[in-house]
Amino acid sequence: MAGDNQNDLVATEAPASTVAKPKWLRKLERESWQAELIISGAAILGSLQLPDLLEQAEVYCLLNFDRDTIYVAYIAMIYWRILIYSLIAAFVFHFVVRALWIGMVGLNSVYTEGFKPNKRFAEHYQEKLREEYGDIDGFIRRLDRLGSGVFGVSFATALVFFNFGLIGSLVVYLHSWLVSFDLPPRWILLGLGLLFLPVFLLSLGSMILQLKQFKNGKIARRYLWPIAHIVSRITYLVARRYVITSSNLVTSYHADNKSFGRFAIGGFIVFLVLVMATIFNARYTSYFIDPVYHRMGSDSTRLLTAYADDLAYTGIYVQPELDEVTRSSVSFWIPAPEREWVYLERQCNVPEASDELERMEQRVINRQRIIDCARRFYRISINGEEITDYSIKRQNRVNEAAAQVGFGVYAAVGELRPGPNLIEVVSSYPHDETGLPRITYTPFHFSPAQ
Repeated sequence: MAGDNQNDLVATEAPASTVAKPKWLRKLERESWQAELIISGAAILGSLQLPDLLEQAEVYCLLNFDRDTIYVAYIAMIYWRILIYSLIAAFVFHFVVRALWIGMVGLNSVYTEGFKPNKRFAEHYQEKLREEYGDIDGFIRRLDRLGSGVFGVSFATALVFFNFGLIGSLVVYLHSWLVSFDLPPRWILLGLGLLFLPVFLLSLGSMILQLKQFKNGKIARRYLWPIAHIVSRITYLVARRYVITSSNLVTSYHADNKSFGRFAIGGFIVFLVLVMATIFNARYTSYFIDPVYHRMGSDSTRLLTAYADDLAYTGIYVQPELDEVTRSSVSFWIPAPEREWVYLERQCNVPEASDELERMEQRVINRQRIIDCARRFYRISINGEEITDYSIKRQNRVNEAAAQVGFGVYAAVGELRPGPNLIEVVSSYPHDETGLPRITYTPFHFSPAQ
């Protein structure tokens, strides 16, 4: 029994490394700050471009995914935004630390004697000053370690979350692909949940086996490492060896510190702050929320925003855009993102072209079918009177944000009244909670001089 206990003790202790580091590696570690500054500067410059790329990805999701996939993409976009801004903050912080370190090294090389006694200040003050701040070499070493640590941890953490984000993005596209087969959304989510359930259970089992009462038992000795190995292979698709080595290298040095838990809680609080900041500051975040999308463009008292300096609008269109107004006609454009387009086709009872027809004939018939479906999907009113005499055609509108699919409408209105007028478009796209149709307005003014 004593021998078994002794073996257990030896097994739980980390073996000390007896291999001396090569001279070139020690030199590289001492001079790593040079490479760190170059890479950090390039990383800051590169990472500052990422928010614009993420915004383009959000626009793509909003215009090309159905409503159920948009919910999944909403979580993925928040995740990517947190990762991007955390990465930017980490590299900026590292750059600042390295700048402080270089400044302190420069001062220390000029004033080599440290705090020099003088008659200007009180002796007891100078003694306390040297006692508190006199270890300049130690301070420089701490700044050096902090800079290198932040640099390495930033890359390790970024790769961890990048792998999770990559899996999340794959889930979004898989969800969108399965929706195209008209499968019920709940079945799709259930299937995806069952797909990831084994990984979740294995991860949970690994965490349980690391608890104090289990970690040295027979089950943990036999299954803990294989389970952790399998989970890491599934979750870390990119740079797995670097991620595992760097993350465990850091945690192995700090896991036994009493402050480790406080740092974890602090990190979680910072994470929540980033989540809230992301939700409230992102340009398109609210567009993902379906009830908010229903409210967009529903204010009949508000004119469209005018861009005096730049007539090229660079955002997503969410309500009818006025094109031309005459005394007896109005032309405007109705945006039709994928979330609405799915319902337009799903609710349409106009038959599709027969497969027995030639491909060109099928295209002509199906194109006309979309127009007929749009007539049933939208109900258009001007100044409270429903318009039935109008022409509707498919029309895309392109700006710097994206190319949006929609319908161009030309409506004969008899005679417009001078002054304020109002276009109302009722879409059969149902509210996610109430089932009511989406209503948008486009107010405009008409002058007989037009």
